[in-house]
Amino acid sequence: MILPPSITNLGAPKNATPQIMAQLRAEKARQAAIIAERETRRLHSLADYIEAHPQEAFTQAAAHVHKFLASPGHVRIHWALQKWKNILESWPMPRIALLLRDTDEEGRELRETSPFARPHRTLIPN
Repeated sequence: MILPPSITNLGAPKNATPQIMAQLRAEKARQAAIIAERETRRLHSLADYIEAHPQEAFTQAAAHVHKFLASPGHVRIHWALQKWKNILESWPMPRIALLLRDTDEEGRELRETSPFARPHRTLIPN
């Protein structure tokens, strides 16, 4: 049986059986869960870093925001950078750390565009 392009675009061969497709979907879901878990751990490690080194984290984030707002190559994310600029100017660092640990949908865009440098890789378990 030849599968339509909408299914073969998932990475399955054109003659994949429904069982193969089910296995492929399950594997893709497993991989997505692993990626989400790693991102959660990364954000929690970053929040720990912010709490342990608030002034250093603030200085780095403010420098990143300023640099990228001045860069014409980052015009597409200026809306996020402007939000972060306002947050950095008005929120205490512990509140920012809470935002990074939160899982609500409202803060998702902010977490995805965080201007904070990642802590050293050895601090983040795989």
